[in-house]
Amino acid sequence: MKKIILVMVSLFVLSCATENKQEDVVRELAKKDAIEKLQLPEGTKFSDENIEVTEKKTESGTLGVTYLVKVTIKSQDREGNEVIKTHTFNYKKTGESGSNASDYELTSFE
Repeated sequence: MKKIILVMVSLFVLSCATENKQEDVVRELAKKDAIEKLQLPEGTKFSDENIEVTEKKTESGTLGVTYLVKVTIKSQDREGNEVIKTHTFNYKKTGESGSNASDYELTSFE
């Protein structure tokens, strides 16, 4: 009985660590795509509170997982007023492991 519980706990911990790793990869990919798509300066820095990652499991698709990433960017207009804009990136998981950027495909950007 103790062995079964130990195996179950180990699997749970391993699955949580893998899911967090995938979200980290998607978050970094969204930062890179935001700089590219929004033509931001290369040195632009993001904090994790400015990026919200939501995982959605779907029935269709090869792996059935998509990620909705909302990136909030603060800037200033010509008069010096703060402007806050939120941009949405949708990614589809295309690779099995999900441990690197090539395992995801940007499907839409708003």
